Amino acid sequence: MHPYLSRLAIWLVICFSLAFTTAAQADESLADMWFVTPNPGQSDQFEQALKTHLRFRQQNEDPRQWQVFVQVLGDQMDTYVIRNCCFGWDEIDGYRAWSVEQQAGAHWQETVAPLVATISHNYSSLDVANSHWPQDTSDYHYFGVTQYQIRPGHAAGVQSDVKALSEQAKAMEWPYHWSWSRPVAGAPSLMLVIPYRDHSAMAPADPNFFEALKQHMNSEKRAAKLMESWSSHFSATRYDVYRLRQDLSAR
Repeated sequence: MHPYLSRLAIWLVICFSLAFTTAAQADESLADMWFVTPNPGQSDQFEQALKTHLRFRQQNEDPRQWQVFVQVLGDQMDTYVIRNCCFGWDEIDGYRAWSVEQQAGAHWQETVAPLVATISHNYSSLDVANSHWPQDTSDYHYFGVTQYQIRPGHAAGVQSDVKALSEQAKAMEWPYHWSWSRPVAGAPSLMLVIPYRDHSAMAPADPNFFEALKQHMNSEKRAAKLMESWSSHFSATRYDVYRLRQDLSAR
């Protein structure tokens, strides 16, 4: 069995969403993501400053609702992911205008920025059509994020297999939710996000995805061919688990 199959059994569910919130029902939806690492030893001060800043945004009627995530499994546990979903490209300029008018950037610089060691920003484009995301995510507190590094020349093959795998999963009523997305900036990659209510939900499925796929397709050969095609598109993968920090998120 291919090494990724056990992970497929856990995840075929996504995403930072990573979708992490309910995706808008549109052909293309975007998520806005900031990755912020506080200065060493200043995490507590950073969290207080972040709360102050998000409260400032709420008081000034921020049209976006921001959620904050931290790793519980991974090697970037000191980084906070600040995320909003979902919107279209035509909404970005209007939001930037609101931010300038309300001086949200200036407030960030005054309250949070002095406590920040590193910061990066990206948009994520959600593949709503091939995802299967719950309408209500209020019971989900953990999110497994698998990132796939796409080999050069494999973008079309990835999209074709994403569609094929998702159609099979939906047809056989695979009992998980999932969301596909791609970061807009950076090296070509694909993300799969899976929501979990608790740690027990992360246990491997029985039967796993490959076994269920064989049964549904009534052919081990055809199932293996699809999975082999899938694995051929990627040069590397990584898996992390994030927790939603409700205490930090805007409400």
